[in-house]
Amino acid sequence: MVALAILSLGLMALIDFRLSLLQTQSRQLAQVEAIQHEANALALLRQINPAAEPSGRKALGQSVWLQWEARPAGNYRPQLAWLGRETGYRVALFKVDYAIIEANAVSVRGSIALIGRIGPDSRPTL
Repeated sequence: MVALAILSLGLMALIDFRLSLLQTQSRQLAQVEAIQHEANALALLRQINPAAEPSGRKALGQSVWLQWEARPAGNYRPQLAWLGRETGYRVALFKVDYAIIEANAVSVRGSIALIGRIGPDSRPTL
């Protein structure tokens, strides 16, 4: 009888340990997923021209969205080419605030600086 009591206490401790390991694993998997979503979001943001798309929303996956809003952080300046020659384009630095939305709730917020470009006709170019 005493042996069964000791065995049951040992098994209870083992089950409790296993449950805590499972909880830790699920938290870590959620963190890895959040990091992957943010890496994908930053890769998408680096492909946009904030002068052409000052705000928007793109899908990162099933029920995961990237939403951003950009605003100029300075004045437009001539874009320089090789040997310092000016091109017909003008560039400006933009601050882009972004949010990653999962299941209709913001999971990550951040900001990034991007260069926006407008063409010789003063229209944003891609």
